[in-house]
Amino acid sequence: GLGGDEVDIAVDPIEGTRMTAMGQSNALAVLAAGEKGSFLKAPDMYMEKLVVGPGAKGVIDLEKPLKENLENVAGALNKTLDTLVVITLAKPRHDDVIAEMQSMGVRVFAVPDGDVAASILTCMPDSEVDLMYCIGGAPEGVVSAAVIRALDGDMHGRLLPRHEVKGDTEENRIYGAAELQRCEEMGVKANVVLKME
Repeated sequence: GLGGDEVDIAVDPIEGTRMTAMGQSNALAVLAAGEKGSFLKAPDMYMEKLVVGPGAKGVIDLEKPLKENLENVAGALNKTLDTLVVITLAKPRHDDVIAEMQSMGVRVFAVPDGDVAASILTCMPDSEVDLMYCIGGAPEGVVSAAVIRALDGDMHGRLLPRHEVKGDTEENRIYGAAELQRCEEMGVKANVVLKME
């Protein structure tokens, strides 16, 4: 090229691939750019994500139980649990978490796809979403982290191999082992909480 600064780019050409394939709305094309070396080089695997906006920045910790995080976010926002709004993905892997949150009185919006958009909602001043929790794609987690950082929010993520998310079948164990191998080759650790700095 002509020189200039080197940058990293994280791209999700279609956030909401299934929605697009089914002719539904709300898909996004997202791109984030940052200084070289500023993005996690995440393999295509799962990531557990916990995201909040600026008002609850610094009070989340993915290593603590979800209930404690919900209580901390509610406290930071001067809300009660029954006025807290959480967005997540409507996937069978979240059924128990959704039931747990609802049993505490938390209002839960479960969307079929689109955790990047769900993350962004935590930082929008006119949004009622206070927190996003889900297990979704790691590449989407990298894009979300860049956007949330730009919007002065907070995010924690943890890479998870397929067999821990989709069930301990032979096929998933094989995929999971390959994912863990890719992580090792890339110098990235799975099952470790990654905090925005």
